Amino acid sequence: MNLTSNSKHASQQNRNLNGSNVSDRMDSIRFRVFQKLDQNPLLSPKFLCTLLKLPYANYRNYITKLRSEWKQYHKIERGSKCSSHCVRGWVDCVVLGDRGLAVGVGWVLSRSRNRFLFWRDRLGRLVWYESGRVSFWVRRPASEAKVKQLMCNGFAWTGLIADNRVLMAMLDAIRFKGAHDVYATDQRLPYMRIEKYRDSNGIVIKLGDRTHPNAVEVEFSYPDWAERNERLLSQVLGILGNQNQPTAKHLAGEKLSYVS
Repeated sequence: MNLTSNSKHASQQNRNLNGSNVSDRMDSIRFRVFQKLDQNPLLSPKFLCTLLKLPYANYRNYITKLRSEWKQYHKIERGSKCSSHCVRGWVDCVVLGDRGLAVGVGWVLSRSRNRFLFWRDRLGRLVWYESGRVSFWVRRPASEAKVKQLMCNGFAWTGLIADNRVLMAMLDAIRFKGAHDVYATDQRLPYMRIEKYRDSNGIVIKLGDRTHPNAVEVEFSYPDWAERNERLLSQVLGILGNQNQPTAKHLAGEKLSYVS
């Protein structure tokens, strides 16, 4: 009985040791795979097996699984977070009231020939033209909420707009012209500037620039040709609407955008 129980106990210990060894070995492989991917995120499973001196046929699925886990490893928060810089846009509103009252409540009249007014505070600045167009520029980190807060600072809190319905209509009509987004990385990137899509889509991509050497920068803007076509379409819909065309009435109720 003693010999039998001792042999069973010894076999159980061997199984536990073998299991722990397998587990330790797998943990060690996981650590080394993560370490290699931290150094070079573009390593393929086959090349990882070569670096770690592992048979690719036996460890192919496991290394592929580890590589997928590394991409979503939340403790290091892999993946760049976007930081929006200098968001700009405009709103067309011709019913904002008397521009002369704005000078007495914080707006400044420019010395240029087009006689625009501008408002500046900690969030950014507004430019109010005689045509009724209001352009805005918001400091980083920018967001849609800060854009609306800037508009409220310049028009609502100064008393230029007292009707809440007029204010909400102006906020709903805000259009974004463009922005400068920065996606930071953990290492310095080689310099590259891609301007191929500037004229067609208003997009410029920069890597390793002097201002952000460890980030990917995306500068995008609403193309001028798209804004011009949108304005012409609005005019055509207005003419057709006067002729009681049902199609024009249907399209006039939609918010025009070249993106959609």
